[in-house]
Amino acid sequence: MAIYHFSIKNIGRSNGRSAVAAAAYRSGEKLVDSVYGKEQDYTKKSGIEYKNIYVPSHANENLLDRQTLWNEVEKSELKKNGDLKLTARLAKEFEIAFPHEVDADTRKRMLDELAQTLVKNHNVVVDAVIHAPHTKSGSDERNYHAHIMFTTRSINEQGELGKKAREFNDDGKNLTLAYRELWANMVNRELEQIGTQERVSHLSYSDLKYDLEPTVHEGSMITQLRRQGIDTEISLKNDAIKARNAEKLEYEQIIKGLDQEIIATNSVLTDLKRSILNEKEKTHAELPFQDKTTLERNSAQSTGIQNIYQEAKDHLNLLNQQIEQLENNEPPAKKFGLFANKDHENWKETLKNLRDDREKTQKQVDQLIIQQMKNPENHLSKGFSQKTKEESKKLDFENVYNQLNQEQKQAYNALKSTLSERFSNPQLELKLKQVQDKFIEKYQENPNFEMPKQEQQRPQQQDFVRGASKGDQEKGR
Repeated sequence: MAIYHFSIKNIGRSNGRSAVAAAAYRSGEKLVDSVYGKEQDYTKKSGIEYKNIYVPSHANENLLDRQTLWNEVEKSELKKNGDLKLTARLAKEFEIAFPHEVDADTRKRMLDELAQTLVKNHNVVVDAVIHAPHTKSGSDERNYHAHIMFTTRSINEQGELGKKAREFNDDGKNLTLAYRELWANMVNRELEQIGTQERVSHLSYSDLKYDLEPTVHEGSMITQLRRQGIDTEISLKNDAIKARNAEKLEYEQIIKGLDQEIIATNSVLTDLKRSILNEKEKTHAELPFQDKTTLERNSAQSTGIQNIYQEAKDHLNLLNQQIEQLENNEPPAKKFGLFANKDHENWKETLKNLRDDREKTQKQVDQLIIQQMKNPENHLSKGFSQKTKEESKKLDFENVYNQLNQEQKQAYNALKSTLSERFSNPQLELKLKQVQDKFIEKYQENPNFEMPKQEQQRPQQQDFVRGASKGDQEKGR
């Protein structure tokens, strides 16, 4: 699952930090801090995937050297007498996370784009480094991230560090939000390019209207302890919050998937209805005037039934899709393996309601097929019956039996009783099935088919049984 992380930090003397030390650590290099007279050696640091310095086109070339750049930054924040400005902000830093779905070339391209945007917008120097995850120390193997340090002073006409770039001081909140949104858009663009459905957002859970809990910032100390396998009160609390949020998001994803299925289905239905309407208009225009009048008069009742039938069929298909989606995404029955999961109870209730609705809709579809077959003289009814011929064969006998008149039901029950006396299972089941198929066939031909008179019952009975001849009956005994 793609994650979103974008934070902005200050690197300043007020919290005891050095720009040279920060740059040395992030780049995995040895830099000498001329202001403090101290060597910062991080050459043993591993996991440096890519690093680069970005400068405006008119900047002096010496600023492309990391040691020169950050020592110049340190010197620019000295008083005229050479003393340190203890409250000076030396640099700002964006810390960003890459989606684990993208490769190294894509990460490099994304970093270049963001860094060059900073240079263009603020005329500053940017020092950016991509770090690979430290899996040996317990870091998540997907944790590819970047540190983007940039100067708080812009480059003047002489190509040197000049005045302070005040944009982040004057409008820091809006600028930060804008860059967070820019990065989210860049991530989503790349996710779309590789064909994944994952997307990220720069907005908070509250802004997104998600009922999710925010985690507590852990800081470097707790992060180090976590990597060593040592739990703290804050890390345990965050783990519990993440587990609860994951369950909520998983269920939200199921609902989102169902919503997408509904939207897709409605789109298909709209196209289908438009196609049918166009075909009807074309046919209507080609008919002679007198045939048009006849068609309009005879089709009114049948069209209403067909529309109801089509809507019921569409609803049935949608229900089947929703049920399949839910069945494939069952949430865990218990949280943390200890207590009942409310999401699972909601899932189970939703699934039951969908299945009940499906059963009800299936019965409605069957009833509409039967109702339509009762009007064979209707012009459009014939076309409808042809299109549903195969489907109508699937009607179970129970639905047909409920539509039979009293005489037809009595005839069937008499045949059933006679067969029960003469045959036993499995022959009885086979003979009953033959009788039921014959009743369905007769009903489809004419719902008001006549039953034989009482005195003619035996020969007609043989016709219904299809082969229940004397020889068969003797075998059955």
